[in-house]
Amino acid sequence: MILLQSQSRFLLQTLLNRLHDLDKGVELDYHWVEFDDVRYHIQVSMKNPHLLLLSVSLPAPPPETILFGGLPFGAIEAIKSAYGTAVQILDPPRDGYNLTLKLNFSKLPPDEEYKNASWRRLHLLEKWC
Repeated sequence: MILLQSQSRFLLQTLLNRLHDLDKGVELDYHWVEFDDVRYHIQVSMKNPHLLLLSVSLPAPPPETILFGGLPFGAIEAIKSAYGTAVQILDPPRDGYNLTLKLNFSKLPPDEEYKNASWRRLHLLEKWC
């Protein structure tokens, strides 16, 4: 049996790199698919380097799953409580995705360790959905 982790290492590395390179005007536009068929799209524009858009497309859930807004019931509340004010859920999400988050790096507290811990939790996004 293969045990897969419910986290994206690529997402974690991309977020941490972005967090450390905020002063650099680097534009990002990445699309990738994880092994468990979860699709991601991450985007940062040069106009506003402190904002990052993260879209997630989940595989079809089992038929007994209760959906609310394209996500399992309770997922939105779990995401809000896990990530706080630095993350805004866009409604509706981008076309082709179940969830789009707007991450505001300028709303993070100045404490470097807290920033890193906050963004490390974000790569576990699949867990909340």
